[in-house]
Amino acid sequence: MQGTWFIYIADVFCPWCYAFAPVMKKLAGENPDIPVRVLGGNLISRPMTLAEDAAQSPGLVDFWHEVEHASGRSLAGAITAVETGREVRLYSPGADEILAVLKKMAPGHELEQLFELEEMFYGQGRDMFTDEALAEIARRWKVDPAHFASALDEPAALAATERNLEMAAELMGEITAYPSVLLVRGNRYDAVSRGFVHYETVAARLADAMRDLGVPLEESAFCSRHNGCSLRRR
Repeated sequence: MQGTWFIYIADVFCPWCYAFAPVMKKLAGENPDIPVRVLGGNLISRPMTLAEDAAQSPGLVDFWHEVEHASGRSLAGAITAVETGREVRLYSPGADEILAVLKKMAPGHELEQLFELEEMFYGQGRDMFTDEALAEIARRWKVDPAHFASALDEPAALAATERNLEMAAELMGEITAYPSVLLVRGNRYDAVSRGFVHYETVAARLADAMRDLGVPLEESAFCSRHNGCSLRRR
């Protein structure tokens, strides 16, 4: 549809976003004429290890089990990584930078690229910042690993990441809500989802938005990697 697209705001390290991925995949698949623009998040705003994060948040694994129960999607990779003490680095802007470079070097696949990074952490419990993982990501999208690594070091990648984070923050407003889905038509923005909901709810909200009903959204389960569902930027 001319002049219409989705904006999908998700953080690679947000468990609700990983749980929501099948919903977003189905939404995009059933609306192939509406392109999707992905904006990353800033949940883990400073570099840390998974072990450090788990030590600061003793209820982390229990909370992830709650996400599994609510969504029906397994987070076994990340849970196993915590329980076995696997060395995994976390940094949301770093993951966003990987996405920004992929968008430039392998355009047209940003939703699938986001899903791949989420799967690497929550599904496989892997550190996406290792040389091996970055080379694997590059080859997956038919990009030369050396060129990919070089692009990650360029100031343009950091600038693009910062612009995307600023846009995401502006669109979400005072309350950081990952995942969020917006339907954009010209200058009109309709929130189809703010937080994790199941597909039937998202589809109904999209239908209402397309009919210009302007139905207000209630907040859902969103944002936090820890014991709550509301998160202000840390």
